[in-house]
Amino acid sequence: GGHADSAGCGALLVAIELDGQRPWPPVLPKGVADAGILDSREQRRQLLDKLSRFPPARLLIACDPHRSPDRGSLALIGELARSAAATRVWLLPPQPGETLDADRLGDWHSALQQLQLPFADSLPLNWLETGHD
Repeated sequence: GGHADSAGCGALLVAIELDGQRPWPPVLPKGVADAGILDSREQRRQLLDKLSRFPPARLLIACDPHRSPDRGSLALIGELARSAAATRVWLLPPQPGETLDADRLGDWHSALQQLQLPFADSLPLNWLETGHD
């Protein structure tokens, strides 16, 4: 048999509390796994459990900045980030016809800076694939 890759998968995308309006998941390059959308406590627990056994090299956490960055979401982002070698947060762009609230976006930026996590407003495909921008 072949060697099992104990480092887990190279890259993983997970979304937190997205509403059903958004087409999901986006088209991902080969080697990037989709961990779905975390809504319930049970899903969070299962994913965190899996990540503790198979930590990804790169984890991208997609968040909808229409929602305010509440304590629960930020705690979850922090937990997810600790389970990956490198983490980024993708603040999703607004859907067509929607606009983002600048104040709320500012709240996200300052919250993520406190968590010391880099964030982007577009899908960082190069980083997911190769670990470089």
